[in-house]
Amino acid sequence: MTTMEHVERLREHGVPFRSSLDAGRNLVRPALPGVLVHVPLVTLSFAALMLTAGGSAALVDQRFQVIGTSDVALLTWTLVPAAVVLAGSLLVFPATVIIAAGHLVDRQVSPVEALRATVRRLPSLLVLLLVAALAAGATWAARAGVLMATDEQWPAVVVPAVAACMAMPGLLAVPAIVLHGCSGLGSIHRAYCLTRLRLLPAASTLAFGVVLVPVAATWALDAGLRLLPGPLTTLGWGLAGTLLALSMTPFQAAVVARQFLHCMAWRTEVDDSDLAHGLPDASPPRPVTPGLLPAALLPGLLFSGVVLVNPFGWPEIAETNVTESWTPREFSASSRDRGPELRPFDLQSLHTGRGAHLIVVMDGFQDRSSLLACADPSCRRTSFEWAEPRDAGTRWEAGAAGTRLPDGRLALTTWTAGGLELLTCEATRCVRGSGTVATTRSRPETVGVALAVRRGGGLVVAYAEKDPAGGDQPTHDLVSFVFCADTSCARPERRQVARLDATAYSATDHNLAVAVGPGERPVAARYDPVNGQIQVISCLDVACRQPRVKPVPPVPSNPYDLPWTFGLSMAVRPDGRPVIAYRDLRDQANKLLDCRTPDCARADVRLLGAGDEHHAVPALVLDRAGRPVVAFESREHQRLMLAVCTGNRCESIPVSRNRGGFGNRLAMTVNAEGDPAIAWIDHQLAPPGLSWNLHVTTALNLTPD
Repeated sequence: MTTMEHVERLREHGVPFRSSLDAGRNLVRPALPGVLVHVPLVTLSFAALMLTAGGSAALVDQRFQVIGTSDVALLTWTLVPAAVVLAGSLLVFPATVIIAAGHLVDRQVSPVEALRATVRRLPSLLVLLLVAALAAGATWAARAGVLMATDEQWPAVVVPAVAACMAMPGLLAVPAIVLHGCSGLGSIHRAYCLTRLRLLPAASTLAFGVVLVPVAATWALDAGLRLLPGPLTTLGWGLAGTLLALSMTPFQAAVVARQFLHCMAWRTEVDDSDLAHGLPDASPPRPVTPGLLPAALLPGLLFSGVVLVNPFGWPEIAETNVTESWTPREFSASSRDRGPELRPFDLQSLHTGRGAHLIVVMDGFQDRSSLLACADPSCRRTSFEWAEPRDAGTRWEAGAAGTRLPDGRLALTTWTAGGLELLTCEATRCVRGSGTVATTRSRPETVGVALAVRRGGGLVVAYAEKDPAGGDQPTHDLVSFVFCADTSCARPERRQVARLDATAYSATDHNLAVAVGPGERPVAARYDPVNGQIQVISCLDVACRQPRVKPVPPVPSNPYDLPWTFGLSMAVRPDGRPVIAYRDLRDQANKLLDCRTPDCARADVRLLGAGDEHHAVPALVLDRAGRPVVAFESREHQRLMLAVCTGNRCESIPVSRNRGGFGNRLAMTVNAEGDPAIAWIDHQLAPPGLSWNLHVTTALNLTPD
């Protein structure tokens, strides 16, 4: 006697809703093929990849990332897991479809029998996979052609979207192979024959249940886990992410199986035995043992455990896109209360303010100086303030030099109509000093300025201007020190310390640096972008009555072909020996000039990494152990590198990566915890125009306290 009970039930509409109910009520057994196949494959591949990751891996905000200097590691970490998941899914998904179809006709199929049936149909499934890959390639080729022909974004989005929707009925080829024994190409024909009268509803159902719902569930999980503290986020992704990945396939398979049998049930002369065609005949499966749950969570536990414990000593990085939440505002030169404007040459310096807060000093070429203060150590909340008071009369050409005072405030220089003045700043306000500390006949943007704090109190201002005696075409620059007894600099004392060949200065480039060594003796360094020469100016006494000038030999260069970015960064060790980070004009490599003596009469040049004339100027600080730490941009790949130098050896590791470059210069400081914090600007061409983002990257485990 022919029965129609299953046929009548499967003719009911609402396939996505009923499929979700079926999968929710019977989730454990359909998930077993994924546990049996995916868990061992993913566990072994993760273990092998983590053991071979080496210096390519890093923990960024307690999440694993591959940021090594070679794209091979990134490609490996992308392709190997994808290949493992694809190979496993080729077995797991069809087997889960068999189990889901069995539930719909009241036939319990064991996971092992379902996998055996899938293996027997593996050649046809491989043909189906090849056809899907060719169709995907043709779709993206068509998208590229439309984009080239129209130069419009929306047609290039519509073409693959429509193609993907029309390809959805092809998912029914999977049950056509494993249940009806069709060939690879024959299964595609069967799938579209079943849906030819209901093509659009079937495509919409499959797109909703197989694509949209899993994507929405993944987005919701990610949004929820982002609200948790860092370690809980990592553990949550390991456990909840694994459960989501294992449970996603049963829900998708339930939609595909029900849609296939729904189309079958609407055919004429179909009974319940036709719907059960192709299901394996075997004894009822054994009950699921509770011990499978720890096995199912093994990949997530392994991965999150390694990330949290970090047994391989991977670099631990904290990184914040500071400007991600900024709201863009129109530029208005007359509005002082507007929000910050960010461009690739605005970044000037980074300092540790009072407490654990960071303060970023920015200075646009056509704008006032400004302070961006981080309200928390992660720099996720910021406050913005213009540095110059409203009555400062600051010229638009001026550039800001700054240094941190012992009490956590900042000292900044600024040009006014009367000359060079000093500002004493906290995070949200600045106070003018006692008056002008220096004057110049040159345009302010062509005067080199640097600032350093004296250990016993007061400041040293270094500035370089054209020699007034040279007339309209001076051939020499005069480098002077201005000594200030306190931060207000009420009685500045100027002393000329060097007369050097004339060079080029810019308010947006730092080619003059000054520091104070032991015994309050100032040291200055000047970088000449015309010939690549570095002049080190040292003093034998506090007042610098006997300055010494030691040049690093120049190189032949075209004086009319200046590099796009240039400058240097200098620090003085506790024993008085300067170290200088710069980019060599001969090969554009990032180098460290390591002086053996306080006057740099003898020095070693250490290669840090290859560079380019368009790359950001490197930044240099000394860690708490007195070691030079240099941040620079890698030439071969757009990575932010951090070099830690001990003795005569420097080791460089990548700490961040992007696709658009790192702005004109890098800024770095040692934060309150003793870790190097780096500020950099990411700029990339993205519709509807240039997009500039300020990032703060902190290396947490690379230098000792």
